[in-house]
Amino acid sequence: MEKIDPRIELVIYRFLRGELSASEREMLESWLREGRHRELFEKICNKENMLEKSFYFDRLDKGREKTWNRLERAIGLRRRVVLRRWSIAASLIVPLLIGVLYLNERQIIPEIPGRQLERIVPGISTAQLYLPDGNVVDLGKDSVCDLQLLEGGRFVNERGTLTYKGDSSEVKVAQYSEVRIPRGGEYKVVLPDGTIVWLNAESSLRFPTLFTGKERKVYAKGELYFDVKHDDTKPFIVEVEKDYSVRVLGTEFNLRAYSGFPVVTTLVEGRVQVRGVGNTVSLAPGQQALEVSGTRDIKVLDVDVAPYVAWHEGKFYFVHAPLNSIMEELARWYDVEVVFENPAVREECFTIEMQRFDDFNKVLRLIERTGMVTISVDGHIVTVK
Repeated sequence: MEKIDPRIELVIYRFLRGELSASEREMLESWLREGRHRELFEKICNKENMLEKSFYFDRLDKGREKTWNRLERAIGLRRRVVLRRWSIAASLIVPLLIGVLYLNERQIIPEIPGRQLERIVPGISTAQLYLPDGNVVDLGKDSVCDLQLLEGGRFVNERGTLTYKGDSSEVKVAQYSEVRIPRGGEYKVVLPDGTIVWLNAESSLRFPTLFTGKERKVYAKGELYFDVKHDDTKPFIVEVEKDYSVRVLGTEFNLRAYSGFPVVTTLVEGRVQVRGVGNTVSLAPGQQALEVSGTRDIKVLDVDVAPYVAWHEGKFYFVHAPLNSIMEELARWYDVEVVFENPAVREECFTIEMQRFDDFNKVLRLIERTGMVTISVDGHIVTVK
């Protein structure tokens, strides 16, 4: 039995869109060295064959579902949404069949009868700043403020970015401030040393007005993307909880540390050292430190970083991800509650690439059109059946 590597599926998708990077081209060329792969690739790229295989997904009952041995995909060429589902017959080698569903911005996607629709909007730039003196300031993309602090230095907020301005000569005493992001929000923060941090929904960052001593330490929860200002003399440390921290000098990485879920650190550039309960590991670009459930040891994985950092670039990008994980992420951003009436569909896997500011109801309709699930919306309650 053979499974198609999800990375190859995405590389073929990008090839068809003319978006291959140099590294992706190398990966594709390596895969094509096998004759059976090249034959399959030529069939996929044949225009007439692609059109012949284009289809919408039909709803399947359990009996038919067991007989599936095809990978079905639908590619939205403009909205860049890919929906993918596979199931493998026990004794068969999977043939890769790519169906191309052309959806452009002018195409009307029909409503599902009986759906109760309410306008659910994407997240916005919004946050709360908790100052050392106990005051709380609401921040937004359209709000502009210049807050002078009693201990010296000031916060400047404009166009969805909060920047701390001040130096050691101005700051009398270093005190901690905290930025908190609600569901349906995101924000960008520039720290005293010039480090830039993007905060995703339901996240927070606690930091001092001045980095004193031999290190720069901040405290984080939720999901954050760090672009750390390089300083050989003063390491930058992100403390997630008592027994987990990330240590860097200057680098870019994504940290995902939501309560109740394993902590995940994904390195984009530079090098980082991740300390867990049982061990400490070092990461190179393209590697990920994953906290193992139960033992809480840290293991290192080689990954494609794109799906893990897409959110800070304004996109959602899921690769063969369980529907439960996808809906959980969408729920944070669109500020909805998701209920699964059929637990079995929670583990159905999809690959989806879409803009974070796409209309939520359009996204739901595209998922429904796979025929695998039905989705209803009542207010801000989303029910998946």
